[in-house]
Amino acid sequence: MQSRLSLFVKVFMLMVSFLLFGQTIDAGTQDLNLLREDIEKIVKEQLYGAEVSISVRQKNSGRLIYSYKGGQAIKPASNMKLLTSAAALDVLGNNYRFKTQLFTNGKITNGFLKGDLYIRGEGDPTLMKEDLEWFAGKLKAKGVHTVEGDLFGDDTWFDSELLTPGIVWDDEPYYYAAPITALTTSPNTDYDTGTVIVDVSTGSVDTPPTVKVTPYIGEMEIINKAKTVKETDANTLDITRLYKSNQIVISGNLPIGKTGREWITVKNPTIHTLSMFQSVLEEAGIQFINGHTLKVMKTPKKVTLLAEKRSMPLKDIMIPYMKLSNNGIADILVKTMGQVEKHDGSTKAGLKVVESYGKSLKLDMKAWDFEDGSGMSHKDSVTSNALTDMLYKVQKEKSWYQTYYTSLPVAANAERMIGGSLRNRFKEPLTAGKVIAKTGSLNAVNTLSGYVQADSGEWYIFSVLVQNKEDTIPDIDKIVTTMAKEL
Repeated sequence: MQSRLSLFVKVFMLMVSFLLFGQTIDAGTQDLNLLREDIEKIVKEQLYGAEVSISVRQKNSGRLIYSYKGGQAIKPASNMKLLTSAAALDVLGNNYRFKTQLFTNGKITNGFLKGDLYIRGEGDPTLMKEDLEWFAGKLKAKGVHTVEGDLFGDDTWFDSELLTPGIVWDDEPYYYAAPITALTTSPNTDYDTGTVIVDVSTGSVDTPPTVKVTPYIGEMEIINKAKTVKETDANTLDITRLYKSNQIVISGNLPIGKTGREWITVKNPTIHTLSMFQSVLEEAGIQFINGHTLKVMKTPKKVTLLAEKRSMPLKDIMIPYMKLSNNGIADILVKTMGQVEKHDGSTKAGLKVVESYGKSLKLDMKAWDFEDGSGMSHKDSVTSNALTDMLYKVQKEKSWYQTYYTSLPVAANAERMIGGSLRNRFKEPLTAGKVIAKTGSLNAVNTLSGYVQADSGEWYIFSVLVQNKEDTIPDIDKIVTTMAKEL
């Protein structure tokens, strides 16, 4: 009788385990031993000398089934955006739209505006030259052809700090370290805010190559020291911006038939936007007279609203932001959360909002340390166990989780706004389309965290964080492929 009861208890426990965890305890233990051996072999042989933290949970239950130094803090790089994005969607909502407004303190009489124009931004990362042309069209539709006054840019929605604390001086010229203001523009629909695109093409041998700046050069200055060389010569072209200056320097040799392209940051996005808007107004036939100036100034209270433009909703911005790992949008979201929640458009205030959201999820915020929302800072750190815990808990956010999940890159999908930063990874049939995850990269740091469907059909949450070793992406991919094969 006792043996029958014992057998009944064992069968009952196996059934409960299957219902709760999607696999039996015995089978799971056997599979996990093999998984552990194979993953740790990769770590010891391929990642020797690196700091590694790995965590795997069941997607449905959140049960931690495997951890290799899962409590060790590692630099997350752009995996930091996983928490920033969740907080932004929760605080701002799917349908949040960034606002840009055009005001005047004057009056329009017979096509003559006697007074100043104020363009006020609230951090729209999707604002482009075409939108400034839309504002010009609205002004033109009111009959305005002459302005006697100044053009002001109001970027006071955010603080005056252009860069987050983790940006180092030699990163500043490039799009991934763009300065942030509340009145900024992007050169394309990737929304690389605060940048211009510099294209270089060859002339004849021994002559300077041709330089084109998109969408507008404005107050920026081109210093072209480059030279066109023979087709067989080495390509040493370099495109950068001198530190704390408006000078874009083109240097080196560009062989016949070759081209060069770089996304270069502007020194101050508000000034650049103002300069471009002035040009757009003039192109639309609206002239300034009597020596007007461009200034940054808060919009006064007694003004008239001429036009207002709102961005696409946040749920749509999430796609280029997360798929392409856009640091500028991450920084803008942090400052926006600070302004909306604390009336303080600073990174510091915004990060307090991010931390509060983490606490509301009952995350262990002691496992997180961050000084930005993008992951650019080398002072950011988190454990892999904390990341998988967060990725499990955000699934319960019914109002926006599908937006969040859809924004993650999809392995081996060639469509840029689907595959994103994973479009050229995990191309094997076992993993193609079955790894949905956020990438991260810094100097000597590579990370990957998200969801994976195993060969068994079950879904798992994983995080693999590696630092202090270069070029570890292939090894991370081997680890995740091993999970897919053996779980």
